[in-house]
Amino acid sequence: MCKFFSAVAVFLFGGVFAFGQGMGKKATVEGQIFYEIEGNKLRIEAYCENLSDKSLELTYKMKIAQTDARNNSVSNSQGGRKELAALESKTLSSSSFSWREGSRFTITLDIYHKKKLLDSDTLELSATEESEGGAEE
Repeated sequence: MCKFFSAVAVFLFGGVFAFGQGMGKKATVEGQIFYEIEGNKLRIEAYCENLSDKSLELTYKMKIAQTDARNNSVSNSQGGRKELAALESKTLSSSSFSWREGSRFTITLDIYHKKKLLDSDTLELSATEESEGGAEE
């Protein structure tokens, strides 16, 4: 009889322990990088959605690395603070760049709350003869 209760106790406490380790935990925010190509212009927008039922003070960093057909590179970093109310969505930052054949872009978005990384998104784009505008992720 004692073995039965021991087995039940291990099963119950083991289940509580497993579920206490973050299984099924929802994301607090979702960050995305959107883009639009119009002619020779690339427009990038960093976007965030607060999925929680609490207002959040967020910080973000968007890094943009551009390489042209001659392998010249330029990088840019933008960041700031935004407060998002519960279930609110907001544009964090936007930029426009020249879009020419041979251009390559790598854009990274990191979103933090109290120095803790909550979400990250990366977008890689390459301008070739076949790629034409209007794409959006």
